[in-house]
Amino acid sequence: MDFDENRYKVLKLPNLMLVHWVMNPGLVFNELVLGQRIPKVTLTDKTSDAPLMERQYVPCPHCHTIHSSDAWPKKGMFGNWFGLLCPSCDGIIPCLWNYTSLVLLAMTFPIWGWLRRPLETRWRAFKKKQLLQNIDAEPTKAKDVSWLKMGLAYGTFMFCAMTLIKFITSELNQQDILIQAAIWLLGGLAFGGVMKFLMGRGKST
Repeated sequence: MDFDENRYKVLKLPNLMLVHWVMNPGLVFNELVLGQRIPKVTLTDKTSDAPLMERQYVPCPHCHTIHSSDAWPKKGMFGNWFGLLCPSCDGIIPCLWNYTSLVLLAMTFPIWGWLRRPLETRWRAFKKKQLLQNIDAEPTKAKDVSWLKMGLAYGTFMFCAMTLIKFITSELNQQDILIQAAIWLLGGLAFGGVMKFLMGRGKST
């Protein structure tokens, strides 16, 4: 697709934020459990002074419609395991995959592979219904997002993934566990703070 470069800034790999999404193993939980997905291509309106979150758009490569990010507000941000469902043509808008997620999916393919088609059919029906409900929903504002909860959830997951396994195998003692808990708590809060700054800021001058 061709975009108006005077209006839109195109966000795609190798943008550093997207590289972080692809490379950070801590985001596996977001993708595989919560179903949070990042489009391969996102457009940012350079002519608006609104917060970044409110001036982002997602183009559909199938029908070439440019959707506001408000097309998937609140609960619509989750459960997108197969990608983002286009509200106009019901096509699947391609999304990035975290590399660790791909490894886990490949390893567990014999378990879920034969269920993929029926699961996708049910998922499509659910997301269509959700998109219809979103039409009357108020747009999501940057201030509505709980960045504190996001940071705490990220820190908790990373603590569990990186620390508890070592504790179970007796590689860490209780003092080490407390130190790791403090580190990941601060790391999670820092992550939430950075996301709040990036997604809530207006256009750079």
